[in-house]
Amino acid sequence: MSPAPVRPIGAIDPAELHRVLLWAHNQAAGASGGFTAQRAADRLHASVAGLTAAFDVLATQRTRHGLSIYYRAGLDDLTPAGCRPPARISRRELWAAVAGVWRSTGNATTQTIAVALDAPAGPVDRTWLALRLATWTAAELLALTNGHRWTLTRAGLARAEQVRTARLGDGEAWAAIAAEHLDRPINPDAVARRLGITLPRFDEWTDQAVRAGALARAKGGALVLTIAGRLLLGAAAAP
Repeated sequence: MSPAPVRPIGAIDPAELHRVLLWAHNQAAGASGGFTAQRAADRLHASVAGLTAAFDVLATQRTRHGLSIYYRAGLDDLTPAGCRPPARISRRELWAAVAGVWRSTGNATTQTIAVALDAPAGPVDRTWLALRLATWTAAELLALTNGHRWTLTRAGLARAEQVRTARLGDGEAWAAIAAEHLDRPINPDAVARRLGITLPRFDEWTDQAVRAGALARAKGGALVLTIAGRLLLGAAAAP
């Protein structure tokens, strides 16, 4: 049987990285007292260099002998009750939050990015976000300053623009709608901001959804979900 292909670190799911960190914690608690990046990378089918770079972002301390020190207590469990499911946060929304906060402040902390992703449906999982930012830093899309603030690299700026200008997908739109107040008419301005697109671009998508019967225009022009739309909303997973 041929070995599984090595995956780029930026494509690793934060939940997978979290499981490997738990495994590493158990290894460190055992007789060996530590773990190697190679064994961790093998479990993820990721490159050693990429995973090491992600670990360096997450490291708390480094010894003079070149060893990195991590504290399990500093990494909470994933998806606590009430948080938005990560599957409902599209890459478009995540890039819009990262790039938007960075452009408005010149740098961004994990917390300020998280606030941009928080929604009426619930807050974003801070641990999940920290792990995703770590993998994107390892992929050289982001850089971490000495003040523990995130900046976009040239490659990151290009990726953010590529995502922003790409055609709006149905999964992205439904996931952003699901983040808002579902017991109220849809707020197109809020959804467009969440997606990092202009209102006219979102209006094009909503017009198509109205023609398809997933949305309807109530008295006064307010957008509301139809029964078909609610079924699509429940089944949608953001890409």
